[in-house]
Amino acid sequence: MDDNHSVSQQMKDTQAAHNSHQSIPTRLPPLKYIPLPQILLQHEYNLADQGWTTITYEDNDTVPDPLFHTSQALFEACKSFFSQPPSYKKTFKSDERGSEAGFVSIPGEKEFLTLRDLQSTPQELRDPATAFWAQAGKLLNELLGCVSESLGLPGQTLTAFSEPCTAMRENETATLLRLFRYEGDGDEKEGIVAEAHRDLGLLSLVIGDKPGLEVWDRYSASWFSIERTYFVPAASLLVGRQLSWLSNGRYASGQHRVRSYNRSFRIGSTPSTTSQLCANPPSENYRYSIVFVLRAHSPVPIDTDDLTTSITGPFPRSIKGKTARDLFRHIHRTAFNINAPVQEREEQRRKMASKKGGELVQSIGLG
Repeated sequence: MDDNHSVSQQMKDTQAAHNSHQSIPTRLPPLKYIPLPQILLQHEYNLADQGWTTITYEDNDTVPDPLFHTSQALFEACKSFFSQPPSYKKTFKSDERGSEAGFVSIPGEKEFLTLRDLQSTPQELRDPATAFWAQAGKLLNELLGCVSESLGLPGQTLTAFSEPCTAMRENETATLLRLFRYEGDGDEKEGIVAEAHRDLGLLSLVIGDKPGLEVWDRYSASWFSIERTYFVPAASLLVGRQLSWLSNGRYASGQHRVRSYNRSFRIGSTPSTTSQLCANPPSENYRYSIVFVLRAHSPVPIDTDDLTTSITGPFPRSIKGKTARDLFRHIHRTAFNINAPVQEREEQRRKMASKKGGELVQSIGLG
């Protein structure tokens, strides 16, 4: 057995052991209570338990929450970008990278632009994207430190994977920023525009200009339209597959999908200090969404001994000397890409289903 295959098997065994959040042994102690920034007390438990929760903007009568403020500027810039002619948008298409970078159009579902670095970002998006990335990166890095401490680890144990990715740089890191324009939101069109999946990274921040994100509630065994509960502007936070793996399953990865509704409803439609800052109403025909995906920095080494506490419990197999890049590749191989064109997506699904151990295959958003 070659070394790469051995490592892949070790990671697969570890992943299989905590694919189901309910498989966590009851003998393990509970997570340490660590307050989570910008998450209300009543929403904190859900992050580990179900892999999703709500980010509440800071309420200040004079100064808007910087995350909210930068997201609104980015929304305006991305709406301007998507309104450009197809010939212009296609100049940012990356044939080599597929959905991992650049512009992609999937007729009947969505258009999206994946930003990885400054040099390949459209000029009109550079300033707002850089400003938003800085705020989102700062918050999610801080949250990851709290997650680490809740597992009985030093905060730096997990932020070592995220800190190199907290700013938008000239050259790309593993982290990415995706801007979506989903079709629909009219009287005649309703349906799924992003299939059920779990994101690959550590944490994902999702902000929509109107409802569409649905998360899986394992208690009711049904989809929950989380953004329809936002009567003031808010954001959604999702746990990704990398964080679930690094926490030995103590943090569940959040399954979610995106639906186009046939009735327009604006997030933050009830008057409030922050909602009044939204100068322009959302488009009647599209749903725009900003998704910041914090992924583990590729060169960072993984040592399960450093990740193990009485709270995480022992990992099924010891892994040393491998990196976050190895983990990414492992998860990548066990999934199909929901952001690929429909025919390509179906072909990936068929190939995955035909592989040995196909029962472990799940769809994950490669972003």
